[in-house]
Amino acid sequence: MSETVDAQNGEPHVDKYYWQKKDFDPACSVGNSFDFQIWGRAILGGSEDRCLTSGPLAANLRLAVSLDKVLHRFGRELRRNGTKNGCRGTQAERIGTFISHDWGSRGSLKFMSLLLIFNSRAAAVIAVSVSVMVALLEAYDVMPSRSAERLVGGRGYITHSGEASLCGLVAYLFILCFWQRILSLCGRSASVFLDKLCIHQENEKQKERAILGLAGFLDISDRLLILWSPSYFDRLWCTYELASWLRLSGMKDTTVMPIHLAPALFAITFSLWSSIIIFIYAVTIQDYFLGSAVQHSGSDLLTFDVVLGVAVCLCALVGGVILPTHLSRRLANSLRLLPQQLESFSIREANCFCCTHHHVHPETKKHLPCDRRLIFKTLLQWQQDFTGSGESVATLEALDFRIRQKLKPWVLRHIGGSHVPFSMLLATSCVPLMCSTIDLIPAMIELGGVPAFRLGLDAILQSFVLGPGVATAIMMISAAGFDCKNHVGCDLFLTLLKSTASSLVIAIIWASINIPRAILEHVGWQLAVGAVLLVPTTAIFRCCCSKAVGGSE
Repeated sequence: MSETVDAQNGEPHVDKYYWQKKDFDPACSVGNSFDFQIWGRAILGGSEDRCLTSGPLAANLRLAVSLDKVLHRFGRELRRNGTKNGCRGTQAERIGTFISHDWGSRGSLKFMSLLLIFNSRAAAVIAVSVSVMVALLEAYDVMPSRSAERLVGGRGYITHSGEASLCGLVAYLFILCFWQRILSLCGRSASVFLDKLCIHQENEKQKERAILGLAGFLDISDRLLILWSPSYFDRLWCTYELASWLRLSGMKDTTVMPIHLAPALFAITFSLWSSIIIFIYAVTIQDYFLGSAVQHSGSDLLTFDVVLGVAVCLCALVGGVILPTHLSRRLANSLRLLPQQLESFSIREANCFCCTHHHVHPETKKHLPCDRRLIFKTLLQWQQDFTGSGESVATLEALDFRIRQKLKPWVLRHIGGSHVPFSMLLATSCVPLMCSTIDLIPAMIELGGVPAFRLGLDAILQSFVLGPGVATAIMMISAAGFDCKNHVGCDLFLTLLKSTASSLVIAIIWASINIPRAILEHVGWQLAVGAVLLVPTTAIFRCCCSKAVGGSE
């Protein structure tokens, strides 16, 4: 339906347009109880002549909050039913990151996304450092270690092995969850804007002034972080935040994070770690259940070895492949909606709390002024910024065009595929294998020469080929082909089918790395296989990196 325009002031006749939309159903709103508090009650006392402002904010409104407070109690403030009163923000001249999101999406997904963006790199560096320190202490007998057999070039070597993997896991988990808390104790936690914490919830006048001055917060922000969910571009206030940022800085310093990506990556990471820990401590588990091996017959040990082997395989298959595949399929399904969303984007179709509820607040039954008219009026004032000329092109159409033609390629290059940036994989799926291969340091120091070189080459291939290869294989296979999520049986069958395919690919990569080191006598074979694996791995991730760089220019 074409947009009707008021002849006197050139503004879109919002009410007439919206009420004529077909199939309008207030129950379809993606709003929630927190919307009632922020975007509903805040404007009950407002008038129809109120207007959005994009100029400098008053000092008492210019508030930011440390990321530690956002992540406090595992992201309670990100949940729809979280706390609603008080203001945690402090006055700030600049804001590090403006967090743009919709309150209709799950808080736990947004919490994991923030952990991935802000904490995972520090967690990876500290976990690897702790593993190296533990391995060196064990190599020089400062810490106790246990004996382990290493097969190199067809010969078995009895060497020392320690607790580097387990210590790395503990360090990774601790830093991943509490890194911002540690930084806040040093006064260095990231400064962010989160509407719930930086807008007063008790002072109604100040709340409305802050909401109407939302563009002012973006003006003093160094970066925009979009926690993208399938409903993000359907929310009017989300599109207004995006339009304000486009007007101020284009797409510079912008990060778009699909909220379903973090669960998939963390599932792969901790599944790898669980499988490694179970494999390393298999002998310890055997001794725990059977006691010393000398006290039992060979048949008991054989039976236990078979049971343990089956248990490890099932654990690795279910936890290591099936769960990550299920979460990766959810990610792929949400990303399939993105191109169509951007292609057909229209700010006129975005959902608005007031219009969705017929301009009557569902709790207090009081009249709600129209936010849609308010935002459209502001966009008309920004016509020059979106059209780039003095031509009489409708601002809303110009914004739609900019989203469809310019923002769409940029977003799809960054998050529209199954390839995850290599830097992100280094902070997630590569870390378990790095920490486990660091456990080879005592053996390398003890053996020296060619066996040590071969173990070192094996560690490099495991960390930088198998680590990213596992995540990439699972995500690419999960996104491949058709998908069926409407039928439980079909959905389960596809998950198992794609899990099996992923397991086969991972097994081939693992065998290609380990068999030349363990069985083939000449080191040249291991070098040749390593080169064959490193070249395509480097090419794949360099291609992805160049696309991301090209998209940001």
